[in-house]
Amino acid sequence: MKLGTLIIISTISLVSISLLIPSLLAITSFSEEFEKTVTSDIKILTINALDKIDRLMNARIIDIQFLTSNFNLNLVGDHNSIKEKIDYLRDYEIQSQMYTSIAIYDVNGIKIGDTRNLKIGSNESNELFFTEAIQGKIYHDNIPVVSKSLGISIIHFSGPMYDENNNIVGVLVLNFSLSKIHDILGSDVIYSKPVEVHLISNEGLIIYSSHPHKGILTEITELTTFQNFFQSTNKQISVFELTDEGEIALFSAVKQSGFQQYEGDDWILVFDIPSAVLFEERDKEVSIFMILAGIILSMSITASFVIARRISNPIRNLEREMKKVSKLNYEIISISGGGTEIESMVKSFEKMVVDIKKGQKQIQNQIKELTKIDEQKDEFAAMVSHELKTPIVPIQLYTEMLLKGVLGSLDDKQIKALHSIHTNIKSLNELVDDVLDVTKLELGRLALDKKQIDIKNLLTKSIESLKIFTEEKKIVIELDLNASGKIFCDPKRINQILANLIKNSIDFVPKDSGLIKVIVEKNPKSFVFTITDNGPGIPVENQEYLFQKFYKIDTSPTRKHGGTGLGLTICQGLVESHGGKIWLDKEYTQGTCFKFTIPVVKS
Repeated sequence: MKLGTLIIISTISLVSISLLIPSLLAITSFSEEFEKTVTSDIKILTINALDKIDRLMNARIIDIQFLTSNFNLNLVGDHNSIKEKIDYLRDYEIQSQMYTSIAIYDVNGIKIGDTRNLKIGSNESNELFFTEAIQGKIYHDNIPVVSKSLGISIIHFSGPMYDENNNIVGVLVLNFSLSKIHDILGSDVIYSKPVEVHLISNEGLIIYSSHPHKGILTEITELTTFQNFFQSTNKQISVFELTDEGEIALFSAVKQSGFQQYEGDDWILVFDIPSAVLFEERDKEVSIFMILAGIILSMSITASFVIARRISNPIRNLEREMKKVSKLNYEIISISGGGTEIESMVKSFEKMVVDIKKGQKQIQNQIKELTKIDEQKDEFAAMVSHELKTPIVPIQLYTEMLLKGVLGSLDDKQIKALHSIHTNIKSLNELVDDVLDVTKLELGRLALDKKQIDIKNLLTKSIESLKIFTEEKKIVIELDLNASGKIFCDPKRINQILANLIKNSIDFVPKDSGLIKVIVEKNPKSFVFTITDNGPGIPVENQEYLFQKFYKIDTSPTRKHGGTGLGLTICQGLVESHGGKIWLDKEYTQGTCFKFTIPVVKS
């Protein structure tokens, strides 16, 4: 049906139908949608507010776990005095801005340190936060308590403190102020309307309320709907109920789900809003809608006969030109008529076509510029890496000469310092080599010194050179050679590939029982190298990123394993430079398994 005809028929149909019916339908639909939207908004607000509380509590658990972990050398053992530990905790308290005080107790429950110097020497061995933590547990109060020393409502977060031998020597307690929870709930009110906010336990005990209450919140907890909700497994409820004041109000309640390491304390967050306040805006909108509906309908009947044809013709022409543009034909014909709106739309369309043409040219130019910049970046990285090598080599040489006593004798302290320098220079040298190799591979400038070499001699020497890394951890490397003859390759680079893969395995296999296997097989087209280990394997979510530059599975500041994140990238580049391919065997479940191929080349 043509657009002009459709406009006329539609308008006449509207005139023939009573205005009352569509108005009532529209009002009903609007009211229902408005109620759903408002209810949904309150629900989302309640969930988000409780989620913020859960995240806040989770962060506190992470704090106590971090402070009491064996890796926190500031607090483990007796390296630092109690005063030094308290100074460290005082700085931590200031930086976090979450705690009213932090205290240390000995194994008898005697407070021996406090960041606020409160009640030093007091015996709190019968307190639950102490009795739980001294047993090696991470503990927190599920209901706030009034601190004896601070006189305010707080939540204790406690955990055991250890010495160097992992023996419990005391308890660390973080006193978390309930005001932080008040801050969250006090800032989450919407609609600029009166909203009552209550945070209660599953027994109705008030943890926080925006209106003064004492003890149990009976006007909510005694409602049948909420009693059923408390006893059910449902996590959220939104319901309209009659309040004690005799008015209907929306109650939105959410049960606590916890977040990450914080499992929750069965708290319930309740938002309470009177329906009269909630739907005040809806009632105003309905009144305005009724007035506008009558005006718009009258005007549309009159105007439809006049503008129907004037609109339809230029729209059809515009549709025709749009189809041409969709087929990448940008030679369009100018369109006129249809009134100001249509003309404006036509001008916008014509401008869009011009912008598309310009944009295509700009994109092409940007691609060229970005390609050039990328090449310059790689060349600069290669230059910087090469320049860094120049001072590193003599530094490493002189360090080795000093360690060997060529330049004179040294005392133990100097030798220890030189060993540290020598180790770091070697690490820096390896980093520069890795960056230089990656840059050369990307620029296609890495020259390979390929030659025919016996596969057995190549692998035997390569594995022998790595024994220095395995003997200390008592790791076994097994060679399963199912191929013979010569392989056409760059021996140095094949050794580099094997060293990178095997060193990765050495870092992750268990000490004293680690097993790494190097299996080599040959088919008509290629030599197939397989390196397996009995380590923990690589998580599925990390596997697709393994060959990206600088990618590391563990990026935390406390990671156990170093490295540049370039090893696998270099392996991939070297293998592909030989005409082969490298991949992770995702079906291997006994640890980690990498495979790569080197093509068979006849002499």
